[in-house]
Amino acid sequence: MALPEVGSEAKDFTLTDKDGKTVSLADYAGKNVLLWYFPRAYGGNCTKQACSFRDHAADFEARNTEVVGITFSPPEELRAWAEETGLGSGLLCDSDHSVAMAYGAADGPDQERPTRVSVLIGPDGKVLKTYTVSDAAAHPGDVLEDLG
Repeated sequence: MALPEVGSEAKDFTLTDKDGKTVSLADYAGKNVLLWYFPRAYGGNCTKQACSFRDHAADFEARNTEVVGITFSPPEELRAWAEETGLGSGLLCDSDHSVAMAYGAADGPDQERPTRVSVLIGPDGKVLKTYTVSDAAAHPGDVLEDLG
């Protein structure tokens, strides 16, 4: 499992969001995109991290940055979790684990949960920075600091 190289072209993808809508990386062209992988909906640290991103939404918007959470949890579970915690959009289901494998969050299709990593992609579609996340709640602040 290897995170993408800084400066490399981010791999495009199409996944289903919490509402069953298809979303592609190309939908965010011209913006920074933070892809953050999390083990599962309803996980304690996952909820802390998601709520921290929610609480900093205006800060990310001010920096022209879309925050996109990706996990293996099914869309209906993501939708219920989002409603319960007041999370907005930007929660995607990687049911076949293909995007997790492409972005270094999974070793293979049999991995039960993705590894907690993030990839910051610039408006030009190139990888700006990668993160191996150890403090889920503090991670949004770390990314904001890197965005300036």
